[in-house]
This record gives sequence, structure tokens and C-alpha cells, in this order.
Amino acid sequence: MNPADASLAAVASSAGRRGGDAPIVERIDRIEGFRCVKSAWESIYRRDPESQFFLSWTWLAGVFEAHPGAWFVLVARDAGGEYLGFLPLYQKAVWSKSRNRIRNEIEFAGRLFWADYGGVLCLPGCEDDVLPAFARHLKRMDWSHIYLKGFRVSDRRYELFMGPFADDRLAVESLTARTDDGESDNLVSPYVDLPDTFERYLVERLSSNTRQKVRRYLRKVESSLEYRLTVSTPATHGRDVRILEDLWRTMWGSLKGSRTDRLAVMYRTIVARGLRDECVLMPVLWHRETPIGLLASFIDQTKSRLLFFVSGRNEGFDDVPVGLVLHACNIRWAIEHGIRTYDLLRGDEPYKRSLGATAVEQLRYPLIRTRSGVNLNDALDPGCLADALRMVDEFARRGQATEATTAMYQTLATIAGREPAERLMDALSGDHRVGASGRD
Repeated sequence: MNPADASLAAVASSAGRRGGDAPIVERIDRIEGFRCVKSAWESIYRRDPESQFFLSWTWLAGVFEAHPGAWFVLVARDAGGEYLGFLPLYQKAVWSKSRNRIRNEIEFAGRLFWADYGGVLCLPGCEDDVLPAFARHLKRMDWSHIYLKGFRVSDRRYELFMGPFADDRLAVESLTARTDDGESDNLVSPYVDLPDTFERYLVERLSSNTRQKVRRYLRKVESSLEYRLTVSTPATHGRDVRILEDLWRTMWGSLKGSRTDRLAVMYRTIVARGLRDECVLMPVLWHRETPIGLLASFIDQTKSRLLFFVSGRNEGFDDVPVGLVLHACNIRWAIEHGIRTYDLLRGDEPYKRSLGATAVEQLRYPLIRTRSGVNLNDALDPGCLADALRMVDEFARRGQATEATTAMYQTLATIAGREPAERLMDALSGDHRVGASGRD
């Protein structure tokens, strides 16, 4: 056990003995602060049985650096300064047409980089104190909706976290997440438990038909001069992410329409960051000099997990089943490197079962919202003031004076308080009635 883990183990033991003093909860929203907690974060990540890749420090560092000002982390520590848990979130400002005012929404921070899972990091033994403390802190913040899509959490932790939201001012709903016209459940996450050899995987996890196909097409690809398989390296990262972007765009362009380019660029950005952080495996299958498919998967050595994230392939190429061959190569690589789980992430599409996924993680999607439809404590989240001012400017440029006045008042009230905001608005308008109208 390294020194950081030993220190945290002592903290957890002490917390258990004293019955759990209320943790101190603080907020980090600058990358410098996030870097300062790296050692403690990674130590808790190693120890927490419910930690998962999208809560890892490395993954979130990429998210936060790409989205300055959008995220924050709730940090729990004891009176001695030892860290007990972390909850990474992001907030955004939205305009409510029905309420004619700005309100704030909160989601898991990983969603900024399309993380399939969200959750809470917590030092084992401290859950009874830390999770309710995070929820109580959130209730003191300013928001109208909290969407916790893909909440990967045990029943016990879920109840501890959600308990404080039993409040007359709030409503809690359980949402669904289905795609493909309702055919795929995106709150189910299939995975394959990997044995110690690839041969055992073929024999024990696959049907006889799929096993024969994998063997036949792997032999064809690996024995032919027509095909070659490469794995992305620092020398080829630029080329390979361009291949991913181009193949994905071709695959999905007709379905995604005008969103295609934006989505393809986002996939490229996420995968490029993972390659830079050395936590992405990306095999590319070639036919002669043409790339016909690739997979990008996240590597979590700490949790012994390979997580398949995105693919791109030439769907017009049918000489070999490109997806099956690449997944087989992924799984073989994982087994050879001692990885115990092949995680196929959200969605229960049939191809995942054909790869041997017999177990699933059941995810949750709670929505916590105010019954009033406006922010809980009648102010804006301070982290969203820049967004609020952009709304003011946009309304003003459109000639929407009422909306601009209301948004400006909300912004000033958050910065200076309600009474100074009223005086400022009256002074700026030169008409007390206009100022009052903006505050309705």
C-alpha cells in the first residue's frame, strides 16, 4: 500500500469509529485546483469499489481542460483536511420561456465528453457521511434541474445520495433512455467477463457459429497479403483520428443529417485526447492501402477494464465482417494484457450478446427538479454568469428588451444582491417602471 492509500485507510477507519462527523464540502472550479487533488483522487479511485473509468482523474482532466468555466467538483474532506470523496458536475444556464427567466441545470461533468457513466467517488467506509453531505450541499446551490444520466451506483449509495432530496420544494423522477425507435435500452450496459486465454474466450463465451466465424476471418485477415492490422501509435495518431472521423461521418451521415460534422469532430476530439493520455487502444483494419474499419476503446488498467467507445467502418466492404474482426482483436489484446472485463458501454444491442456479453450493469437516470420550475434559491449559479451575460447581449441584439432586462437583473442580483441590482437597473433604465418590469 502506498503512503496516500495508507493515510486514506486510516481516515476511513477513524470515520467508522467516531460514527461519522459531518464532512466539509467545498467546490473546485479551476483546473489548478483539480490538479492539486490528483494524488488523493487517484488514491480514492484505486480503493473505491464503485469507481469507473469516467471518474478517473486522467479522463476528467481532459474534459475540464477542454471546457473551462463549465464544470465544478464538490470535494468532501474531514476536519483534518483528508479527502473523503469527489463529485464532478457541470452546470449550464438556459432560458425558460415559460418562466421568462434564466435557470440553471446540472449534469455529470463527464457528459461534456459523452461519458456513458456518471457517479460519485467515495472512500470506502465514509459513504454514510459523504453522499448525504454532497446532496445537502447541492440543495444550497442554485439550480432548477439536475439530470444524472447514466448514474452507475449501488442501491445503498443511491439511497444515501438521494435521501436529502425528499423535500417539498423538489420532485424526483426516474427517466428512461431508449434509442433505435425504442429497441435499445441505454440504461443497460453489457460487458464480457474475460477468461485467461483467448481460446477459452472463444470456447466459453461464444456460440459455435460465432466462434467459427471469428476463427475463419481472423485467419483470413492475418494470413493474407491483402489485409493488415495496425494499432495507433504516437507517430500515427493524427492520421488515425482523421480516419475515425471520416469513416464515422460516412457511416452516420444519412441518419444524423446536419449534426453529422459536429458529432464527428467531437468524437475525434475525445479520442485524440485519450490517445494523448495513453488510455486509448485503436486498432485499424486495412484492405491494401485503404482503411476499412477501426475501434477506439478506453483502457483502465486500475480497474482491469477495456471500454469500447466508438467505431468507424466502411459499410460497403463485405469481404470480411469488419466489426467482428476488430472486436475479436480488441478482446484478444485485452486478454493478453491481463484485462478482466470488456465493457461494451450503454445499450443492449444484439451484437453485444453475440460477443459473449451475458452480464449487465444497470444504470439509473434520476431527474431532480424544483416544483416551481425556477432556481431553487432564486439566484443564478455564480459559475454561469458569463453565460448569463452572453444571453443579455443576444437578447439586446435581437431587440428583445424584456428578456434582456430580466436576464440583466438576474445577473446583477447574483453579483451584488437584489437591492443593489434594483437600484442599478432603475438607474440604467431611467424609468422605475421598466426596472420593476424586468424583475417580475
